[in-house]
Amino acid sequence: MIGSTLTPVKKTPVVQQVINKITDEIIAGRLKPGEKVPTERELMDALGCSRNTVREAMRTLIAYGVVEIRRPEGTFVCDKASRQMLSPQIYQALLGSDDAAGDIIGFRRIVETGIYQLIAQRSASPEEISHLKDLNADLDQKIRKKKYDIAEIADADMRLHTAISALTGNQLVVAVHDFLAELTRDSRYRTIQKIFNCSAQNYLVEVHEEAIRFIEGKSEKTLGELLDYTFLYWKDSYRWSERPEKRLAEENR
Repeated sequence: MIGSTLTPVKKTPVVQQVINKITDEIIAGRLKPGEKVPTERELMDALGCSRNTVREAMRTLIAYGVVEIRRPEGTFVCDKASRQMLSPQIYQALLGSDDAAGDIIGFRRIVETGIYQLIAQRSASPEEISHLKDLNADLDQKIRKKKYDIAEIADADMRLHTAISALTGNQLVVAVHDFLAELTRDSRYRTIQKIFNCSAQNYLVEVHEEAIRFIEGKSEKTLGELLDYTFLYWKDSYRWSERPEKRLAEENR
């Protein structure tokens, strides 16, 4: 029984400890995705805390996307990882940072490093490599349009990065990647505009070709060099004094 592994919480902070204990049950596999969470009374008895404490903890877990209410059945563990799990913590960290842009760049580098390392451990199949090449070909096609659409190109770029993260086979990594991709969407959009402004459109295709070669084990670059190449334009996107889309609009008049 699930309640048998739950032990009473310490005095303070009680709500956070309840959250931690329920989360630990999920991580340990004692509460599985899609499984019903113990009732308020069961949690109160197992954890030795009040109804209000349990309710506040559950409200937080719902806000984080860890559990969800299914009326009239009760509360259940969510079936898949959610971006909501990361939002409060990440935004709190960014608001308290003296260099939020630098923190985001460092965070993305750590995430991307982990993604490529996990892919290397499992080895991508020929079909998966072919899929990445098809996505890059689609990106190339959109870039070469006479009347190109920056938003369309940005979406194609994002689809390719999402497909690469999916090769890890790790749903939590994919959720982290997707959250970070959404968080940096505007900066990536600006980056693509900057690249077009510099007449360096081929970079967008070449950098992904290099990433695919790395996944295949055919690249001459180290992982660090690949990430340096990947971040070549994007790393400065938060510090541009003049928004590149403004310059681009002026040039296209």
